[in-house]
Amino acid sequence: MHTALVLASRRKGAVDPLAAEEGLTHKCLIDMDGVPMIERVIASLRDAKSVGDIMISIDDPSVLDHVAAVREGVEAGVIRFAPARENLWLSVKDALADEAVYPALICTADNALQTAEMVDHFTAECARDGCEIGVAVTAAETIWSKYPEGQRRPHRFRDGKWSNCNLFALRSPAGIGAARAFEGGGQFGKSKKRVLKAFGFVNLLLYMTKLYTLNGTFARVSKRFGISIKPIEMPWPEAPIDVDNERTQRIAREILVARRMEAAA
Repeated sequence: MHTALVLASRRKGAVDPLAAEEGLTHKCLIDMDGVPMIERVIASLRDAKSVGDIMISIDDPSVLDHVAAVREGVEAGVIRFAPARENLWLSVKDALADEAVYPALICTADNALQTAEMVDHFTAECARDGCEIGVAVTAAETIWSKYPEGQRRPHRFRDGKWSNCNLFALRSPAGIGAARAFEGGGQFGKSKKRVLKAFGFVNLLLYMTKLYTLNGTFARVSKRFGISIKPIEMPWPEAPIDVDNERTQRIAREILVARRMEAAA
């Protein structure tokens, strides 16, 4: 069973515009078709067969007091809080310091479309591959075939375009050092400086010139960190669509409404 870590904290010194628009302190509290976004993420984890305990990394746990799924999980002893630190890497490092939490699954509180089926597929594929770290990715063509607006900045490789699904697996404490790549906050597609700092000049050059395939790039990153890091393909076009801006918020809400109507039919 995996211990899941949900990253739900505010970025230090930043105000999320989507949360501010709705008068909220944290983006994870945004209503997504009648349910707070983080509640949907928690439900996907509690329904997953491969997940046991859940940790929520957040700067102020009290903001989740009114979220039913969180409150019920805390009362049942399956959810606990992990104090957020000044950046993602330190938050992950501290939360996963105890060897007893492994294998660990890391996801974000803004992935409102995540489902238990996605989580179980990802963890099963990581186990089958035998990698120390798994990174969930979806082909851009898979996204665009159903949601043409679903992704505008996929990562480009020699063999195609891929998007990160904000779902990661660390199968042992040996993988925690690689999480330092996220010390600057992730979002590598938006900043070449972050790619440079995290992965080095040569890998930045190869990334920019698209000389390597997806697997070839992960092989180089594995070599840099001295640990096996593999991309795990997710076949769902919804998997990489997190609530990151007004466009993706609209798309995610439309998908959730469609799911509800389909379930009621």
